[in-house]
Amino acid sequence: MIGEFPDIEIVATTDGLDATVRSVKGHSPNVILYVVALPTTADAISEQIRTLADVSPDSAIVVLTASESATVARAALHAGAAGYILNSELPAVMSTALHRAAEGQHWVSPRVTSAITKLNREPAREELSPRQQTIVRSIAWGHTSKEIAVELNLSRRTIEASRADILQKLGVSSRASIVKYAIDRGLFDEDDAMAVPPPPIRGAR
Repeated sequence: MIGEFPDIEIVATTDGLDATVRSVKGHSPNVILYVVALPTTADAISEQIRTLADVSPDSAIVVLTASESATVARAALHAGAAGYILNSELPAVMSTALHRAAEGQHWVSPRVTSAITKLNREPAREELSPRQQTIVRSIAWGHTSKEIAVELNLSRRTIEASRADILQKLGVSSRASIVKYAIDRGLFDEDDAMAVPPPPIRGAR
């Protein structure tokens, strides 16, 4: 599709971050259209964008993904991405995003922009620790405190205390709110959950 745009030249196509890094080093393109597969997280996409920016600081990076997560999009932009567009958008949108990036401007999908604006207006919440994020993801998958305790080699009481701390940090009171948080932060994909059973818990019966 991009090859049909008359004023855009494709210098290389790659598959995966490592191949992209090698290609970028050789070509130093004006724009990198980086396809981010799902599931992804804010931390993962931030690290990927920073890696590309470090390798080719003069290249504008445009993210192409199916994720409409405001947290993931905001992380990509904070890491240095010049654009964030969705797979479902029309070719003209991609053309606009690529041209603006080449001109040193930003372009973000309107659907994502409104979500980021709403997210930025929310009161700041204390960040969860890596272990708490793991517990949140397990809760989203539907695992019980006992199952999570077995998986993490912790006591059930410790998991329940961590769960209470998570609820307090997020300012919520239900599992549904935890699931929403996990989806918004890219820790859990609801579509995957409906199609793929939860991963087995080691030692659980």
